[in-house]
Amino acid sequence: MNGIQQWLQLFQDVSCFYRQMLMIPLWDKYPNYQNNVVDSLAIFLEGYAFERQGRRPDYFHVAVDSLIRCSNHLTPICVWNNFKQLLNNQRLNHRNNPIYPSNNPDNIQNINNKMSVIEVVSSFQNPVTLSQNIYNLIIHNNDIIQSFNFLRTIRGIGNKIASFYLRDLVVVLNLNLSNVQNRVLLQPIDIWVERTVKYLAGNQNMNKTQVANWIVTNSLQYNLNPEYINMGIWFYCSLIANSEYRLSQSLQNINVAHSLVKDFRSRITNVCKKC
Repeated sequence: MNGIQQWLQLFQDVSCFYRQMLMIPLWDKYPNYQNNVVDSLAIFLEGYAFERQGRRPDYFHVAVDSLIRCSNHLTPICVWNNFKQLLNNQRLNHRNNPIYPSNNPDNIQNINNKMSVIEVVSSFQNPVTLSQNIYNLIIHNNDIIQSFNFLRTIRGIGNKIASFYLRDLVVVLNLNLSNVQNRVLLQPIDIWVERTVKYLAGNQNMNKTQVANWIVTNSLQYNLNPEYINMGIWFYCSLIANSEYRLSQSLQNINVAHSLVKDFRSRITNVCKKC
């Protein structure tokens, strides 16, 4: 193995922590996401839709509770009114809130008319869940771009959140992506991923698209999984290295990185044994 291949293999291995600790428990919590609209929306709202910088940490809990309250009569205004009530009408972030309806019921000035995720799902011609609709788009077109653009029509959903949700969805569904176009759109790029790839590539001038392309190209070159590697980079940086200083240190010596991963695994094992 060369240096880049060793790093990518490490990140692919580390992705197991992300999948088993964070991703799979969320999707297992709402197991009928392929057939049940509420389950599918609950996953999106709890795990993805509000993952933007500066958002209130209680948004996703409140959004899911609002969704469940309206599950027997699911309408955009019902979900929104419950969301407002549970937050006492405070700091609702109408402009970027994925459940704020396009008809602007609170009369917010100078706001766009993007649809809420509830409206988007309600607009489907045939009864289908959010995850099933995206699955159909990928399979039918053999491409990620239509699903990516579809998610970006939802209020508050930008490139990173769209890629974040799509990445996890294709992994959960175990889709064969060998002939699927625009796989680069399954790469959410945050500051951790950007820093790591720029260092490994030896190029501090890369933009986010170039970073995503680097991960996909190099992963496939070594028969590795780009989506796993993206997960692994984020998990390693944010929860194992856990600081820019420690990340910088470990990127200079892969043995340091392996040591940090080993220590992390030992801590988890000890916690499980004792708790």
